[in-house]
Amino acid sequence: MYSFKQLELFISLARTERVVETAKEYEMSQSAVSMSIRELEKELHEQLFDRIGKKLILNDRGHLLLERSKTHVEGLKDIYANFNASQLMGELRITASVTIADYLMPYLLNDYLGAYSGLSVKLKSANTSDVIKQVKSGECDLGFVEGDFLDSAIESNILVQDELVVVSRDAKLLENGALYIDQLLHKKWILREEGSGTRSIFLKTIAPLDKEINIFMEFENIEAIKNFLLSNDDYISALPRICVENELQEGRLFEIKVKNMVFKRDFILVKRKDRVESALMKHFKDFVMQRFV
Repeated sequence: MYSFKQLELFISLARTERVVETAKEYEMSQSAVSMSIRELEKELHEQLFDRIGKKLILNDRGHLLLERSKTHVEGLKDIYANFNASQLMGELRITASVTIADYLMPYLLNDYLGAYSGLSVKLKSANTSDVIKQVKSGECDLGFVEGDFLDSAIESNILVQDELVVVSRDAKLLENGALYIDQLLHKKWILREEGSGTRSIFLKTIAPLDKEINIFMEFENIEAIKNFLLSNDDYISALPRICVENELQEGRLFEIKVKNMVFKRDFILVKRKDRVESALMKHFKDFVMQRFV
């Protein structure tokens, strides 16, 4: 009979498509992972993957097994997590959008881990759309995103409101006070990549003028954008205030007021609606919510 561990490895390999990645995730040798999958296929009398180069791609029978086993495996994981609930032991897998991961999570996790021993946290950073995917797939337990999203499978809890500010090193832009957004469209804008909550909120707010904006460069990293802004007066961007507070206070960047526009968005805690919360998940979720009440 196949084991729970074999199903865990199968689900991981279905996601990663590479033995080396699954071996790394479970701290096993590649040969041990391969042997486990071969034994599972032998037990089921079915081939579950098509071997294409170094990738293992699910075939139709593999997709069927994944669909029927994934919920049960996650349910068993929750049972095991709750077995030691009184001690709050276990590993919490968190994914957060770049802004939150870089500027908010360090403080939250430092306070949480400092107060409760015996815990392990894995933190991933991704743009908002990928955070939602990781939470839906079960790859991560909880997610933190910024801005709007629509997904009926996701439960959301608003934590706090933040705003984007238009910033540049060019102090001349301040001479005439607040400007209309169309007075800035010709500037060399550096924005986050597609799928970013920061980018989405900004372009949604300036629509339909978003088609006229001169997007000069795109980056996944906020620090990279700030470094470009600090290097040349020609560049301009819209970034979360939380990310540029120091530069604004020190006068290295300037906030450009935009008439009739406010770039507000929420920081949101998300989980899959049908996910049964382990004691550790609930404890951390309650801890976070209390911090922002």
